[in-house]
Amino acid sequence: MITLFLYTIIGLFAAACTKPNLDALAFPSEKADNYEFENYDAGAGNVPTIYDVTSDNYTLVSMTSIDGNTGDEYTIYGVYIGDMATMASDTVIMYCHGQAKHMDAYWPRATLLASLVEKYQYGVFMMDYRGYGMSEGTPTEQGLYEDVDASIDWLIAMGAKQEQTFYYGFSLGCIPVIDRAAYRSDFQPAKIIIESPLASVDNLAHSSLVLNVDPNFVSTLEFENAEKMKAISMPLLWFHGVEDDYIEIENGELIYGNHSGSYKEAVRVNGAGHGNIPEIYGYDNYIVHLENYIKL
Repeated sequence: MITLFLYTIIGLFAAACTKPNLDALAFPSEKADNYEFENYDAGAGNVPTIYDVTSDNYTLVSMTSIDGNTGDEYTIYGVYIGDMATMASDTVIMYCHGQAKHMDAYWPRATLLASLVEKYQYGVFMMDYRGYGMSEGTPTEQGLYEDVDASIDWLIAMGAKQEQTFYYGFSLGCIPVIDRAAYRSDFQPAKIIIESPLASVDNLAHSSLVLNVDPNFVSTLEFENAEKMKAISMPLLWFHGVEDDYIEIENGELIYGNHSGSYKEAVRVNGAGHGNIPEIYGYDNYIVHLENYIKL
């Protein structure tokens, strides 16, 4: 099945055959003048109220992300759920969200992870990439890595310990999670979690029965997640919906097979699509699985 992402590429390709236009499709980003968090209506993305987090349990923070080519600086924003004063002794989950929407839309996902806080001493950190929400700049592939670098630098400055830090990437967020876990040597997370990842732009193009062209012709993007996974040895937990028609499960299978570490878990969720794994898997099942994986 052709992914919705690919249908969009095909449509734009017919209308305007330029690489910059096609590359921009990977980063549809929604801006915001301020964040609403618990007051934002995420619609179908909402989770049960037992996972709610109120304003006295989170802090909006800002960081500076630097463009490695131009030296330009961008203020990007993040939110930390938990007690920042105890970050040095806490387990921290850095959550990198998916495309299009900003942190408000992914707030329910963060609060699910934050449900671990009451049982254990955990914190959850989520950021908006350049061009998303209140963050300055325009999103790019390299910008993803630089923005997550800025976020990791912030965690380090706050005292977070790499052996107590976990990276969690969803969809687009898997790209910087895999890249930084593979190549940033000064801060290696204890474990990583990826949900609904894309193997690569090349894999997407060659798996298409419609867009029968060289991927370099239509995009400068690479997103070599499957290849980069070969360089990762820390434990891996992978979630993917069996019925995902946006990023087919074969992408995740390829990434999972390339993991070079000694421990990995695969959760293939029957009946789940791209964005509804916690709901279909069951919120309690999802949380318990994460707890068990983190405590291993």
